[in-house]
Formats: sequence, structure tokens, C-alpha cells
Amino acid sequence: MSSSYAVAVMQSLLEFQKAGYLCDTIIVADDGQLRAHSAVLAAACPVFKAALKADDQATEHTVILSGVGLYTASILVQFIYTGDIVIPDDRLASIADIAEILSVLRELGPELPSVNKRYL
Repeated sequence: MSSSYAVAVMQSLLEFQKAGYLCDTIIVADDGQLRAHSAVLAAACPVFKAALKADDQATEHTVILSGVGLYTASILVQFIYTGDIVIPDDRLASIADIAEILSVLRELGPELPSVNKRYL
């Protein structure tokens, strides 16, 4: 499989995620929720894999990220789909936002790709 093919598939999946299309998992953050694809979450992260495997017969899953804000959860999901952390310029000044994002990434395990430092 060529890397350009894999990138194109992941870009399509990210667009699906943003539209809520074929998403079977609800990620619940402290201040909101978002939808994602369980297969993508499980493939990218052992923590999500374990959480989703516990109820793998369900057609829809719920994963609760206690202590994580919706903004951080959305950055995390985008990272899982793209391998990049993109922090909007208006949030770069918030050290608390960046610290929370990095903390959550560390907790989720070393199997996630390395952080792309051009965005930090």
C-alpha cells in the first residue's frame, strides 16, 4: 500500500468524522462530546482499544475522558486521524491548553506517533 493511498483514506475518514458520518463512538469530555470511528481510535491508541474491546459487540460505543475538556479531546481526535497536533494561533498563548493536550497524549501511550513540533 502506498503512503499516498493511506493518507487519502485517512483524510476521507477525518472528513467523515467531522461530519459525523459512520461514526460509532461518542467521546464524552467534561464539557461536551464528539463522535469518531471506533476502528480508527482502536488502531491508533491502546487505551481506546482496551476501552472499546470491553464492549465490542455494541453497535455504538461511549468513551468517557474524565478530566479532559472538549477542546483537548477534539485536538486529540484530530491527532489520531492525522498524526499532527494543530493548535490555532489564538490558543497558542494558553500554556494550560498546551499542557493539557500534552498530558493527555502522554497518558494514552507510546504507540501514538510522535508530536509534530512545528505546531508547538
